[in-house]
Amino acid sequence: MATGLLEKAGLRLDFGLNILSGLGFFFVLVFIFKFGQTLFSSRAVAALAVVFFLFNGSLSFLRFFNQHPVSSQTLHDIVINSRFPSFGPWDGGPITAFWNLNIYTNQRHLAPSFALALALIYVLYTGNIRYSYLTGFILGSFLLLNHAVFGISLLFVGWFFLFRPRLRLPLIISAFGFLPWLAFFRYTIQISPFFNLRIGYLSPQPVTVVSFIKFWLANFGLHLFLIPLGFLFSPRPAKVLVIPLLLLFAIPNLWQLSPDLINNHKFFNFFLILSNLYTAYFIVTIAKIGRLGIAVASILVITLTVSGIIDFFPIVNDAKLNLADIPSNPDARFFYQSTSPRAVVLNSFWFYHPASIAGRPIYNGYSYFTWSYGYDQVTREKQTKDIYAAPTKGLACTLLRNSDISYVELNSRPEGFLAPNWTMWNQEFTPLYINPDSGIRVFSVAQNCPSV
Repeated sequence: MATGLLEKAGLRLDFGLNILSGLGFFFVLVFIFKFGQTLFSSRAVAALAVVFFLFNGSLSFLRFFNQHPVSSQTLHDIVINSRFPSFGPWDGGPITAFWNLNIYTNQRHLAPSFALALALIYVLYTGNIRYSYLTGFILGSFLLLNHAVFGISLLFVGWFFLFRPRLRLPLIISAFGFLPWLAFFRYTIQISPFFNLRIGYLSPQPVTVVSFIKFWLANFGLHLFLIPLGFLFSPRPAKVLVIPLLLLFAIPNLWQLSPDLINNHKFFNFFLILSNLYTAYFIVTIAKIGRLGIAVASILVITLTVSGIIDFFPIVNDAKLNLADIPSNPDARFFYQSTSPRAVVLNSFWFYHPASIAGRPIYNGYSYFTWSYGYDQVTREKQTKDIYAAPTKGLACTLLRNSDISYVELNSRPEGFLAPNWTMWNQEFTPLYINPDSGIRVFSVAQNCPSV
């Protein structure tokens, strides 16, 4: 929404999108560094934690070197690489796709949400009474920004409420700032809580102790052992975050928290952001022992970052897509020039729809996005199927009117879940717009259903 407002104000779409997500990513780095300084009074720990955030510690490098054996060409192989070595669960491997920076380029709202959550936790950790009055307002904003981050932040707020007595009154008062967001959430978003027992996240089922450890060793690498050691040897003030972090790891390992299990990854991503601070502390402590300590610390850092370095280049080398905007896109130009800005368009395909490019609301979309945004995704998709497959024109018109749809777009290659009644649409509906090159036709509901 914020990106759309910036575009409406005259900013280029790519600038609006990249500026907001880029600022969010920058402030994630800022707060990781601030936490390192505050928890451990060490810039070395802070800087190393930032490095661990940028370069994941999974064992995917083993798969890369299995595919590209170490040789004089290894550096070249890494730099020109355009595919992630591990991309589970889609590649069938145990190492998931959620530890590299791709999640922040693909989910542009994630970094700003994480940054705001880190800011909130930092305020509560430092005991800033003045800013703690904003807790309810910030917490409420996550109802619209990111539901997973809402749950993460609520966990930490609850922890500080219990164990920081002087924060209790400000936190209670701050609840008034939460109420407007809650009212807006209940009015605009239709989404039901989803909890399903699922032990071990994406580890092979049925889960055993050995399979659980093997799965998380593959995904976290040596962090799996170094984080607990960091917890153990960290100074007492830094131990304040240990319990909520352990809960943050345990809860998504016990329950599926959304209709799509993979979405639990956000909890683990946030867990790593803060827990990597403890790995960094342990390694910096080892490095202080002497030459042997420096050697061991260096080996650990290399092992913990090599996968992230390899995973960095598929992002750098990613293919670029040229998307035609309104002036050079006849379909988008039609919607822009011939339809009302508030006209709802029933769409037969999802991605890069010309009505969306023209700024018109479409009726349904990619299921993960529509569910995440809070639409009644299942109902919308069923209604879309019913309209396109309607046995009669009268029924189709009734359904269109009941759904406040102004235009129907029908592509010659619709989404796979649709089964249009081609005879009806070809013979009984008159298109307002046809483009043989793109394969789309657009029907006006007002013109085709005047008596409904």
